[in-house]
Amino acid sequence: MTIGVILHPYGEDKPAGLARGIFEFTRAMIANDTENDYIIFVKKTPRVMPDFPGRQWRLELLGEGRLWLRRLKTTSQADVYLFNTPVLPMLWKPKRAVVLAWDYGYLMFPPDSLQDSLKKHFVFWYQRRSLRRADHVIAVSDATRRETMRLFGVPPEKISVVHCGYKKICDAAETPAALPEKFFLFIGVIKERKNVMNIVRAFSLFFKTHPGYTLVIGGNAAGAYADAIREYIAKEGIGDSVRFVGHLNDGQLSYIYRRAQALVFPSFVEGFGYPVLEAMDCSIPVITSNQSSLAEVGGDAALLVDPHDPASIAAAMSRIADEPGLREDFIKKGAAWKENFSWDKAGNELTRILTNIDK
Repeated sequence: MTIGVILHPYGEDKPAGLARGIFEFTRAMIANDTENDYIIFVKKTPRVMPDFPGRQWRLELLGEGRLWLRRLKTTSQADVYLFNTPVLPMLWKPKRAVVLAWDYGYLMFPPDSLQDSLKKHFVFWYQRRSLRRADHVIAVSDATRRETMRLFGVPPEKISVVHCGYKKICDAAETPAALPEKFFLFIGVIKERKNVMNIVRAFSLFFKTHPGYTLVIGGNAAGAYADAIREYIAKEGIGDSVRFVGHLNDGQLSYIYRRAQALVFPSFVEGFGYPVLEAMDCSIPVITSNQSSLAEVGGDAALLVDPHDPASIAAAMSRIADEPGLREDFIKKGAAWKENFSWDKAGNELTRILTNIDK
């Protein structure tokens, strides 16, 4: 069988989030599959070519422009196509089409490109049409599966759940950095959906009884939301105890993860949430949301909090700071729990579904 994979978006330099997940799913399928061939479709010639293993795959260019997906009809034909976002060609559908569903955060927190309500409604309509036309839908979490059914009316028997894996960040050689002695850590983009403001509000509450701690925020801090966070920090007078460290490479992440008191990651919306498992793999406890996919990704191995309530987040931080035994318990739980997730496991399950689509 020939499997066609639409590798879009493809993060060439610093793949993160969606682009990173798409790449790792594809790599894992190719690495563990000795029976099928793969055609990897991209919009344009990559500056950095994907380093997939083996010889049973090749790259094909579709070209840019609004109708780039339509060109699949005139390229080499695969037996089944995997679309790495829930977007099928507008006027044509392959005989067998499977789509990956990540999350629908744009409905709650629309990006700048979707502030226009007409554009937002079009994207919703297009995704609903694609999800309903697809032969099968792969959701990266049970939470996404439920949302796909609720929002788009996709029947449950048409959706399978394949959990993502995670990158073993702490296998990377450490790059030392100047860090405070005791700190809590957030890693991710500084966006409203990541709930960074409530993390800072929680830290302000926590800091009143634990003045020796620092909050370290990793990720690019630009834009109006990041500016509002800085204004709040200044108003609360905690500027010396909140540190923005910007984008971190793997070596820096390896160093900073291992030395944090805990990861604080209470997002409002996540399709999956890689940092939860990365932190567990680096032997630190995790404070995360009791909503979205994070409750299932963290399981009983994480401290679950109400992401809308800074006091709930602050209370979890206090428990980690004040109860060393509890912290050690969650480190042990995380070490066992993370073994349930891997990209190889995800790739094998995805290949099984794709090769049995008509069975």
